[in-house]
Amino acid sequence: MKRTSRAVAATVPLALALSLTACSSDDESPSTAGEVTYPTVPYTTPGEGISLGHDDQEIGDTIPEPLHVSEIQPANENELLAVIGGFGTLELGVNIIDPATGVAAGRVVVGPGIWDPVIHGFVGETTSDPAVLAAEVWRPRGSRGAADFTVTTYSGDLLEPDEIELPDYARVHSRPGSNAVTSDGKYFVTWDDGLYGVRVVDLESGKESGALQILGCGPFTWLVDHEIYSVCEDTRELIQISIGESGVPTETARTKVLPDDFVSTRKVTWAADVHKGLLLSANGDVFVLDFSNGLPDSPVTPIGNAGQDSGRFSESIINNPGDRIAVEYTDTAIHPHSGRGGDVVKIDLFDATDFAPIRTLDLATLGLTDIASMAFSVNGEILYVVGAGPEVDGESTQKIVGVSASNGEQVSSADVTGTVDDIATLLTPQVIR
Repeated sequence: MKRTSRAVAATVPLALALSLTACSSDDESPSTAGEVTYPTVPYTTPGEGISLGHDDQEIGDTIPEPLHVSEIQPANENELLAVIGGFGTLELGVNIIDPATGVAAGRVVVGPGIWDPVIHGFVGETTSDPAVLAAEVWRPRGSRGAADFTVTTYSGDLLEPDEIELPDYARVHSRPGSNAVTSDGKYFVTWDDGLYGVRVVDLESGKESGALQILGCGPFTWLVDHEIYSVCEDTRELIQISIGESGVPTETARTKVLPDDFVSTRKVTWAADVHKGLLLSANGDVFVLDFSNGLPDSPVTPIGNAGQDSGRFSESIINNPGDRIAVEYTDTAIHPHSGRGGDVVKIDLFDATDFAPIRTLDLATLGLTDIASMAFSVNGEILYVVGAGPEVDGESTQKIVGVSASNGEQVSSADVTGTVDDIATLLTPQVIR
């Protein structure tokens, strides 16, 4: 299968031993000069002489070299996903990391190839449970074929992922919050840039199950079971789209409850335990939208404004219990999406009810020299921040710092180990219920 071979290239170490056929004996058939054969190398569990992560593996007497197992253990409820690399990278490594110790273990390489990486991680118990889902693009290869758009679930044997090929016309919208997996793990839902609407992929049957064009709405997918909630900016409406038993999405309700001065944004996040969506609008207004009982039936108002004179707000996240919000701030008033958007220099922790400040976490407080990413733990009790530690002899090691979501006090700090490069993004894994 053509994409299976690509998956092999993404997950097998490069240091494969090649067996070159040399001079043959009289009782062997002659071979073509320069012929290369690829021996079958069994995968083994990690142990002595088998390195993981960035450590060099010593060249021993065993040729071919022993290779790491081709399975990944999904994250548990105390772990996070660490994405290595970001914008413009066609292949990205994803590690399962223990944020309390900084140790990165299981690793899979995915091929997003989209504007923002579309990667979702899951909490699991065994290697056969889903570990990572990615919307991927395998680029055109000239006369060998056009680009393949896939939704791939990595679990069990990573050399044979569960890959669903999308139609050629599918164009997954990739901003965080524009795509999601339903709480039961059955459907992958995404807004589609070519359709201008919602596309649904049935992960159990392995095919696209339906699509719905909705002009002027999106691109957010707040999910409550099989109900999709989103925004229609121009009409100041919130919209509900229901996924039927056959996997076909249908618009079921709209309500005009957004304020007249509402301005949408590019990214949103989700409080899974309480079915609330965080939307920090482009003008700084902070909305926490409650979909636990369907669409709100009365006007919604912002709980506060994230604007500050000291710098521009950047990324924002809400924890799963829906009681804390964290907002990154840069060292310049220029919008962070600009090429001159400045560096993230602090994170402010807020109450998610009234946007009351809890604590400011600047570089000095965190013991970091830069901030790369942040994510809440699955239970929402700890905010983890990853970034560069203090320089020593001109070099610095990435650190991951944990602070209490309730009061912002530090609870852990550790060097990151076991990754092949610096972490660009932390992700909270999803619990499939």
